[in-house]
Amino acid sequence: MTPSGERAGAGGRSADRARLTRAALVGLAAEMFAQDGYAQTSIRDIARRGSLTSGAIYGHFRNKADLLAEAIHMRTSDELEAQTLGVDEEIDYVETLTRVAREYPRRRRLRALIVQGAAAALTDDETRSRLRDEQLSHIRLWIEAYQRDRDTLGIHPAVDLEAVVLQTWAVELGLGVLEALGIEPRSKRGWADVQNRLARSLKLEPDEE
Repeated sequence: MTPSGERAGAGGRSADRARLTRAALVGLAAEMFAQDGYAQTSIRDIARRGSLTSGAIYGHFRNKADLLAEAIHMRTSDELEAQTLGVDEEIDYVETLTRVAREYPRRRRLRALIVQGAAAALTDDETRSRLRDEQLSHIRLWIEAYQRDRDTLGIHPAVDLEAVVLQTWAVELGLGVLEALGIEPRSKRGWADVQNRLARSLKLEPDEE
């Protein structure tokens, strides 16, 4: 192996370590934000729990808002998008939305993170701006997926697909608010059944005005 090859190999290992460190920080921060509260958890707290320095964290993230947004993005990608977008060869959004609704307990930490972030966004412009961009990235992706497969899905042309995505996501996040107050569905089957009925309604003709 040439010296340049050795340097490339070392550089690759260094990049891998950096990715692993970043992922570990995101996971740790997500747990602490969800358990202890976003406002109550500082970069110093995260560094202490991870046996790191605050400077090491700032080497990966600009600030706490950036770390929160990355934690939410990672969980949304893993717990929703990876389970829904391009999973099945045959497109069946009704079945997909019903299954996702039935699995709502698995996303409790994700909802808690977003609720924590939303509360902080009310008084902190940096958090609001960073989380707004993060949320819009998912919303746009979901809208584009519906638009691309609209005919195959059989969704009526009169249905506003942006409204569909916002309403569906609002239900998910609204559940997070209720969970923060100790209120949640009694039945996974009942929760999924309502989502199933709403999803099937997208194929209906609009009411006459």
